[in-house]
Amino acid sequence: MKTIKSIIKELLSAIYPNKCVCCGEIIDNNKQLCSDCDLNLERVDVNDFCTKCGLEKASCVCEYNVYRFDSLICSFKNQGFAQKIYYSYKFGKKQFYVDFLVDEMCKSIENFYKDNTFDYICSVPTFKKLGYDHSGYIAKEVSKRLNIPVASNLLKVVKRSKSQHKSTFKERMENVEGKYIYNYRIDGKNILLIDDIKTTGATIDECTRILLYAGADSVSCVVALSSETNKTKTKN
Repeated sequence: MKTIKSIIKELLSAIYPNKCVCCGEIIDNNKQLCSDCDLNLERVDVNDFCTKCGLEKASCVCEYNVYRFDSLICSFKNQGFAQKIYYSYKFGKKQFYVDFLVDEMCKSIENFYKDNTFDYICSVPTFKKLGYDHSGYIAKEVSKRLNIPVASNLLKVVKRSKSQHKSTFKERMENVEGKYIYNYRIDGKNILLIDDIKTTGATIDECTRILLYAGADSVSCVVALSSETNKTKTKN
């Protein structure tokens, strides 16, 4: 005999059917993607990526750029369906996409960082006047799934930098210098740092520098998307 709860669920499914987060096709309630989109989604194969700089091994810049974080992993390449999903979340403020993004990021964390123990999760903060803390919201959801406490308001933005979109690695490093401060000490703690998109890694590296200055023992990173970095490589 059906319960009232199951009947209500069936009625809601009929009125608001579950749809693929990429193309909108109606799919089973226990899925997030249709079979075609799942096949074509630009997921990252950790075996083909450098987990230090977060780029495909063929484009690795570790020989040229020295990073302070221990490692960096990503869930998707910043292109195609994956880009569409994340940009709809970030710029369209469509939070129903966040479950899918968090699921995929948690899989990446559990696969690659399975031997790591993290004391806190921290996110790259957003300039307050922008109002929408997209990375912070993801960090809170990852915290719930993985049972790792969030270090709330650990990092703070104290200045707004210029647009990073077309900047070189050197320009990006200069743009983020002095942008962040820490609000309290985290001596001896291992931190999982979360951000949305990694291009050159300048922002994540600067946040790592501040976290280490605040006493962190180690900083490991995870991002939703990884972009191809500038082809002109510049030594720090």
